[in-house]
Amino acid sequence: MSFLRRKRLGFSMIEVLLALVIGGLVLTAATALLITISGAWANRPATRDAFDAHVNGVAYFLNSTIEEAVLPDVVKGGSERFDLRRPVGFSRSDDPLIHFYLKEGPPLFFWPNGPAPRIHCFFYFEEGEGLSFLWFSELQELEKNQENGLMQPEDSADLFKTMISPFCSEVFYCYYGEEGAAKDDFNEWEILDDLEENTISGKYRMPDFIKFVFTWDEEGLERTISLPIRSVYPNGIKEEPDERK
Repeated sequence: MSFLRRKRLGFSMIEVLLALVIGGLVLTAATALLITISGAWANRPATRDAFDAHVNGVAYFLNSTIEEAVLPDVVKGGSERFDLRRPVGFSRSDDPLIHFYLKEGPPLFFWPNGPAPRIHCFFYFEEGEGLSFLWFSELQELEKNQENGLMQPEDSADLFKTMISPFCSEVFYCYYGEEGAAKDDFNEWEILDDLEENTISGKYRMPDFIKFVFTWDEEGLERTISLPIRSVYPNGIKEEPDERK
């Protein structure tokens, strides 16, 4: 009886062959699927890869450029590295643009005598046209704006326009909490198509983040950049006010 019991515990030749056949079919199907996926990836249009590379390059360029923003040396106009201004040629009915200052423009900014020096730069988005930078140099012939006292070119034709991405289809402004909210308040993120305007004062609020949407052949990619709003002091320490005054 022990011999019969050991015989029942083993696999028959038919069962072993059937297991090998099923295993072979599974491996064949998996190999065919892997080959199909690899072929589809290899035949992926090069233009899509170029689009991905373009979007990543634009995001890197924007982040590296705004990190170089500093307070202006000559043309005064605030205590923050980023503010909202209307370039020459913009009327009061136009929304202001995000403005910042660079001691030296990036190589993308064409200047006859080398790198563009002392640049005032504006984010400029046009629907159907894409994302650009409007900019001018303090070495150009400037005049004082009668409304805000800031120096600017004499005419809008003196503004330079540098295309950053024709694939930028939308721009959103991200705000955290209400303007003037206390730190202990419960705040939520709000994403707007336009800069937030205070209906009472008529002033616009600087966003915390900017989200750019890039579109190509029904494919969409998003990239978000943050604006380092607070001023950076030379020694990293903010001077405390003199209480004796």
